[in-house]
Amino acid sequence: MTWSKIWMELFGTDTLWGLDMGFWVSLGLVLLIVIVMNAVFWGMKPKTPNRPDPR
Repeated sequence: MTWSKIWMELFGTDTLWGLDMGFWVSLGLVLLIVIVMNAVFWGMKPKTPNRPDPR
């Protein structure tokens, strides 16, 4: 059984606003990747520069 058939069994349609399920799944994956990348990068502490000793 394919994902489209399972989706059809559950929801009765395989399109939303004229766009098929593959588009929405890929859009959701991209959104998830962007959120995870933002969480990782915003959670990192900045690297302190190596400053010479002022003495």
